[in-house]
Amino acid sequence: MRASGDVLEQPVACMKSKETCAIQVMGSGFHYAKKDKKLHAGAGSALMRLSENQWRLVKGSLWVEDSKGLEVDTLHGSLSAKHGEYWAIEKNGRVLVRNIDSDLKVTFRDGKSLEVPEGFEFWMEGLGVDGRSHYSMVKPIDMKDHLPLWNSLWQGSKADFVAKVKRTKEYWGDLTQKSADLYQALVERKIASDQEAHQRLQEKKKRQALEKAQQRELYRSRVFDR
Repeated sequence: MRASGDVLEQPVACMKSKETCAIQVMGSGFHYAKKDKKLHAGAGSALMRLSENQWRLVKGSLWVEDSKGLEVDTLHGSLSAKHGEYWAIEKNGRVLVRNIDSDLKVTFRDGKSLEVPEGFEFWMEGLGVDGRSHYSMVKPIDMKDHLPLWNSLWQGSKADFVAKVKRTKEYWGDLTQKSADLYQALVERKIASDQEAHQRLQEKKKRQALEKAQQRELYRSRVFDR
């Protein structure tokens, strides 16, 4: 296990043990690596290590660079992936989720879940008065906003960072077209759902009409066929 950065640990030196550990990042960043898990937290962030495979982001930003078997809990939902990297960023009461190249699944507080495509982001917030989690549509990652944060936690050279960004963009491909395809798929599912709902309503009306006809016939037979 390797951990570096100017941090405040509670209890003291808890990162060296297996107990629950609260971490406040006092310096420019916190960097942690153990076996096939690697993560980084930005300046001012607060997080907790609940176990080797479970962490909680309390505030700030968390970059999971290697997520094998790791679960990250946030204020509004939990994130899990079998491989790859992603980000969770707490901002103004919301949690912004960015998926770089993982098989990321987000489970909301109301029990529903969302699989986030590679190269896309969305935000989530608390439960509404209807008891359902509120979250945005997924959209391509805002790289203009993301690059400074990513660069601030990068531990390699500038050349390596530029190469990494280039490879990532090439791997994503045309996110604009992928976004349009996702939107089209959503529209088609909505149309199909509306059609199914309309069909169920029509079938319900037919059943009710049949039941009323049967009741009328039963009443007529009882009254007039004595």
